[in-house]
Amino acid sequence: MPYAIILALLLAAATALGAVRHTTRQGNTLNVLGIDVKLSDLGSVSWDEVEILLNRLQSQEEPDPVMGAMCYSIAAYPEVAEYICPVCGEKTEYSTYETHFNEWELQGCRRLFDSISAATELDLVLDETRFCSFCTPAEDHSPGLYLVLAREDDTVVSNQVNQHDLMILESFLKGRLYYFTWNDGQEPLKPHADRIRELLGLPAEED
Repeated sequence: MPYAIILALLLAAATALGAVRHTTRQGNTLNVLGIDVKLSDLGSVSWDEVEILLNRLQSQEEPDPVMGAMCYSIAAYPEVAEYICPVCGEKTEYSTYETHFNEWELQGCRRLFDSISAATELDLVLDETRFCSFCTPAEDHSPGLYLVLAREDDTVVSNQVNQHDLMILESFLKGRLYYFTWNDGQEPLKPHADRIRELLGLPAEED
């Protein structure tokens, strides 16, 4: 029987028995009612497994935060930055805030998106075209990074995102209950469950 089905059945049984608090995770292994299931054996996360992971996130206790390093220095950003569009290859020049995004935020977002793409079967695109003055008409040219997702019913969901959004989504899709912060700390994912749902085009959890 596929691991995803096993995991779903185990979590359902744990919930019915009021024993979800006994579901623990060590490394890439999820222990449900004394049975170990390796998350890596689930392969790329499907929509069915997204629901399983969301239910688990809501039912588990939050892990304690882990403080990150406090001695990172922030490099100065150039006054002007050159953005090269991965779609058309044209260059757009930016200054002020956008140099920070181009030199740091965008690179981190691209790395996180590559990791997300490798961890899921979901149909996702990281849309940078609003940063390109050639791909986006001048009247609509308001720089922003968007995560575009096509759901199984062909609904297309688009959310403007930043590095933090992609941090929490990547960690969620890798089966963690926490995410890594920019300075290598750890914070619980549970407070961000509604944002994860929004990024995936799912309704917020009802109270």
